[in-house]
Parts: sequence; C-alpha cells; structure tokens
Amino acid sequence: MQSRKTIEVAAAVLIHDNRVLLAKRRGGHLDNLWEFPGGKLEVGESAEHAAKRELHEELDISIVAEKTMLVLEHAYPDITVRLHFVKCRFSDTFEECLQKTIKNPEVGWYTPHDFPLEEFCPADRIAAINLPWPQIIQIEERND
Repeated sequence: MQSRKTIEVAAAVLIHDNRVLLAKRRGGHLDNLWEFPGGKLEVGESAEHAAKRELHEELDISIVAEKTMLVLEHAYPDITVRLHFVKCRFSDTFEECLQKTIKNPEVGWYTPHDFPLEEFCPADRIAAINLPWPQIIQIEERND
C-alpha cells in the first residue's frame, strides 16, 4: 500500500489594526475559499522564511515572520498537508504594503470574530477556530 504524501505549508497570520489578512485560494477543489496566505516550504526552508517568501511572491508585500503559533495536519482526499501558522507583522514599509492589500480584490482583512468560516478551506477553518487570538492580537498591539 502506498503511503500518503505530506506537504509542508507555511500560512502567514498577518495582523494589522486587530484584523487578520485572508486570501482567496485559486485553483483546484478549494477554489475561491478563504485561507491564510502562504505556500509550500522549499527543501530545508523554515516555516518563518517560507511565509515571508510566499507573501512577497504572491502579494508583493514585505513582512517580518515572528514565530510559529500552531502546527496542524489535515488529510484532504488526495494529500495530507502539515500547516505551520506563523505570526507575522508588516515590515518597515507597512503603509505601502497595506495599500497593496487594500487594492487587491483577492484578499480581505477580518477580525477573528467576523471570519467567514463557512467559506474557509477546511484546514484553515480548524486553525481559525484554534489559534489563540487574544494572545496574538495583544502581541501585535504591543508592537505598534
């Protein structure tokens, strides 16, 4: 019997003004569902580095990845993903980065209370429910 392939994925938990950046997934059976932005880890790459790289590549924004807050595995019909949810903040150019996200129709800013959970990718929904939001938001507020 063939073992199921596991893919390592970094998911950025980027917070600004008590809101979290979410992105629409494009392609595949999860098309048009919300997720925390990010992508696959490259060989030997840390989750923090992958989160930073992916947000630069996909959304053209610069972030500082601080620490992994949650790691979870989720089995989809065709593959298992191990998601590393990384707490992030904007870099020094946050005004420019914020404007890029506001103008992008594929992303949105939501408070954890207002997440569109029924429109989330399944693994991201589990994370959205289980991440320690009061701790994450407090950390961000102290850094402002």
